[in-house]
Amino acid sequence: MNNVSLEGRLTKDPELKGTDEKPVCDMRLAVNGVGNSPTCFIDVAAFGELAADAAELAKGQGIKVEGSLRYSEWQTQTEPPQRRSRHSVVARRVVVTA
Repeated sequence: MNNVSLEGRLTKDPELKGTDEKPVCDMRLAVNGVGNSPTCFIDVAAFGELAADAAELAKGQGIKVEGSLRYSEWQTQTEPPQRRSRHSVVARRVVVTA
């Protein structure tokens, strides 16, 4: 089962993209580390009706995100090409915390 739950603060205003039929909202979430571990910065994407709601949020707002983890890989256009990868979250639910 692929479930993730994160709570943190938005590092910038969410960006709404896509079309009216298929809106996508990209967000970046700062999640405090535990103990001595550093803060994690997580990319979050919301789709559809949730995207439109998430676009109303603002930088610095505390939110809780529930969703699934996604992994993607690509190669850079530089010479020589380099492999890159990242983990991100596809949101199923976004709740304002404080």
